[in-house]
Amino acid sequence: MPSTSLIKSLVETHKFLQSLTLFKNVKSIISCSNSDPFAIPFLLKSCIKISHQNLGKCYHGFVLKSGFVASIDINTSLIHLYLKFGKNVNAYQLFEEMSTRDRKYFDFVIRGFGSARLFEETLVVFEEGIKSGFTPCLESVRQAIVACGELRILEKGRCVHDFVVHNGLVKSVYICNLLISMYVKMRELDLACCTFNAMEERDLVSWNTLITGYAQSGNWMKAFDIFLAKKECGDIIHNNVTLLGLAFACGQAGHLEQGMSVHGHCIRAGLLSDFRLGTAILDMYAKCGNIECAEMLFEEDMFEKSLVSWNSLISGYSKAAYYHRAVNFFNKVRMHSNFKPDPFTLANIIPAYSNVENIEGIRLIHALILKKGFNMGSDVVLGTAMIDAYGKCSDVASAEGLFYGIEEADTPTWNTMLTGYYLDNNADQGMQLFKKMLHRQISPDWITITLLLQMCGLLGSLKLGSMAHGYGLVKGFSSILMVENALLDMYIRCKSMENSEKLFALMNFTNTVTWNTMLSGYVKIASYSSTMKMFYQMQFESASSPDHLTIISVVRASAASLTTHGAVVAHAYILKLGFDSETMVMNSLIDAYAKNGFIASASSVFVHMGQIRDQWSWNVMIAGYGVNGQAEKACKLLYQMNGYGYEPDFITFTALLSSCAHSGMIDEGCKYFDLMVNKYKIQPTFEHWTCIINMFGRAGRLEEAYKLVISSQLHNVNPSDSAVIWGAFMDACRMYNNIELGEMAGKKLLQMSPQNSGYPILLSNLYASTMRWDEAMNVREVFMDGSLIKETGYSSVSR
Repeated sequence: MPSTSLIKSLVETHKFLQSLTLFKNVKSIISCSNSDPFAIPFLLKSCIKISHQNLGKCYHGFVLKSGFVASIDINTSLIHLYLKFGKNVNAYQLFEEMSTRDRKYFDFVIRGFGSARLFEETLVVFEEGIKSGFTPCLESVRQAIVACGELRILEKGRCVHDFVVHNGLVKSVYICNLLISMYVKMRELDLACCTFNAMEERDLVSWNTLITGYAQSGNWMKAFDIFLAKKECGDIIHNNVTLLGLAFACGQAGHLEQGMSVHGHCIRAGLLSDFRLGTAILDMYAKCGNIECAEMLFEEDMFEKSLVSWNSLISGYSKAAYYHRAVNFFNKVRMHSNFKPDPFTLANIIPAYSNVENIEGIRLIHALILKKGFNMGSDVVLGTAMIDAYGKCSDVASAEGLFYGIEEADTPTWNTMLTGYYLDNNADQGMQLFKKMLHRQISPDWITITLLLQMCGLLGSLKLGSMAHGYGLVKGFSSILMVENALLDMYIRCKSMENSEKLFALMNFTNTVTWNTMLSGYVKIASYSSTMKMFYQMQFESASSPDHLTIISVVRASAASLTTHGAVVAHAYILKLGFDSETMVMNSLIDAYAKNGFIASASSVFVHMGQIRDQWSWNVMIAGYGVNGQAEKACKLLYQMNGYGYEPDFITFTALLSSCAHSGMIDEGCKYFDLMVNKYKIQPTFEHWTCIINMFGRAGRLEEAYKLVISSQLHNVNPSDSAVIWGAFMDACRMYNNIELGEMAGKKLLQMSPQNSGYPILLSNLYASTMRWDEAMNVREVFMDGSLIKETGYSSVSR
C-alpha cells in the first residue's frame, strides 16, 4: 500500500494524529481485505502516544476482521498497547493466543510484562521461552531476576540463577549484582554472600548491595565485617550508599560507637553534604539515644534539611522520653514555611503528647489530621497512634470512636484499644473487646495475652485468670517471660499467692520484673519475712540486678517487719546498693521513717535529697509530719514548696487536712480547704471531705460536722453520698457518745450499703458505748441469721 511508507514517516516524525487521519481516509477507499498489515504497528504506536485507548481497540478489531492476527509485529504492538493502558489480562491473553513466536517476540513480552510489574507473567513467559529453545537476551534475564526478587520465590530464583550459570552469564558483574539483590530481598543472605564470593570481578554496587542487605536484616556486625574487607581490597572507594547502609545498621542495632565511626568516615570522605546521608547519620544518633549529637548535627552541619530529617529528630526526642522538646520542635516544623507535617511526623509526635497526658495537644493533632485530609481509617499506623494517645489520656470514648473507624485493624491496633480499657480500669469492656477480637478471627499475640491477664487481675477473678492462663498455654505464649510475669501478677491480684509461688518455682528464666512482682506480692499480703527471704534469694541466686522498685519493696518490708529498727536497716540497704540518688526510693524511705515515728530522720533524708526531690517528696514529708502530730511543720512546708517551684496538688491538701484533723487545728484546716478550692482551683474529693468531717468530729463539733455533710456540695461532689464520710462522722459520734446523730448516721449507712458488715458493727458499738445493750444486741443479730458474714482476721505471723 503506498500509504504505509507515508504513515511510517509521519509516526517517526511524531505526527501521530496525521498518521491516523491518513489511514482513516485511505481505509474508506480501499477494502479491509486489500489493506496493508505493515501499517498497523505504526498506527498502534500513534494510539499509544496520543493516549487513545478506544481507537487502539478499534484497530484490534480491524486486525481480527482482516485476518492479520498471526503477525508477530502486530501482536507485540497490541500487547504493548494493552500494557500501556493497564489491560494486563488482555495483554497476557494475546500472548497465550499467539501461535507463531520467535526470540524477539519473547524478549519483547518479557520486557513489557516486567516494566508493567507483572512479575508472575514475566516469569511464565521467561520459562516458556526457554522451553521453546530460545535464549533470552540480557534484559530479559534482568527482568526475570527482578521478578523473582519481588515475588520472594526462592525456588524460581535458584532456577534463574542456574540458567545464568549454564549460559556463562556469571562473568557479568551486572547480572551477579542483580542476583545478590534478589537474594537480599528474599532474606537469603547466605546465598547472597555465596554469590558475592563466587564473583570473579566485583564493583562498588556488589559491595554496597551486600552491606545494605546485612544492615537491613539487623546483622550490623556482618555489615561492618564486609565493609572492613572492602577497605582491605583498597581499589574500591566507598560512597554514600555504602555509608547509608552502615548508618542504618548502627541505628537499628543501637550501636553508638560504630555509628560515630561511620560519621567520621562521612566527614573524611566529604560526603556529609549529601542530605540523605546527613539525615541517616542524624537518624542513627536519634535511634541510639544520643539526642545532643543529633541536635548538633541538625543545627550546625545539615545545610540542606528535609522533612525526613525533621521527622528523625522528632522521633528521637519521643523515643528518648524528651517529650517537651519533641513538642517544641514539632511546633517549629509547623511554623516552617517549607515543611508541612506528614503522617509520619504526626505518628511520632503523638506519643510525646500522650506521655505528658496533654489531652489538648492530642485534640490539636487530631484536628490537624482532619484538616490535612489524612485518612486514619486506612492509615493504620496513624490511627493506632491516636487511639493509644486517647487511651493514655483517659479519653476512652474518643479512642473507641477512632478504633471502630479503622478499616483493617490489625492485632497491634486491637492491643492498643485493650490497653486503653486497662489503663481506664475498665476490665469488663476490655474482656468484651477480647471476645470480639476472637469472633473476628484477629490472631492474638503475646501482648494480647499479657493484657488479658492484667484485666483478669483488675477484676480479681481467679476463675477468669485461670481460663486466660489455659488459653495462653494452648496458644503457646505461656513460656514468654513477659506473659509469665503477667501471670505472676494476675495470681497475686486474685489473692492466690500460692499459685504465684508454684509458677515462680517452675520458671526457667527470670528478670528483675519477675522478682519485683513476687516481692511486691508478699508486701501486699503483709508477708514481710517472705519479702526479705526472696530479696536475699534474688541477690545470691539470680543474675538479675535490683532496681528502684526492688528497693522500695525492701524498704516497706524492712520498716514493717523489723519494728523500730526497720527503717534504719532499709536505709543501710539503700546506701550499700547505691540507690540514694533515686527519688522514688528516698521518698519511700521518708515514708518508712515517718510511719515508724522517726520524724527527725525522715526530715533529715528529705533535706539531704536536695535537687532530686519531686512533688511526691514534699507530699510524703507533709503527710509524715501530720501522722506524727506536727501539723505546724506540715503547714510550714506548704509555703516552702511554693518557694522551690512546686505547686500543691490534691494529695498535698489531703495530707494537710489530715494533719489538721489529727492536731485539732480546725481554723487552719478550714483556711487550707478554702485555699485549695479558691486559689488552686482543686476540686474537693471525698477524701478531702472525710478529713474535714474528721477534723470537726475529733473536736466534738458534731453539729457543725453534720451540717457540712448534709448541706455542702462543690463541683457535683456531695459528701452525703459517701459511705466513708458517714462512717467517719459516726465514729466521731461514738467517741463523744452522741446517740442521736450517730443513730441517724448508722441508719443512713445501712441504707447505702446493706451488705457491708462493718456498718452494723459501728452502730452496735455506738449503742454499747452508752450501755443501750438491747439495741446493740438487735443490731448484732443481723450476723446470726447469716445474711452478713464478717471477714476472718488474717495475720502474717503464720507465714
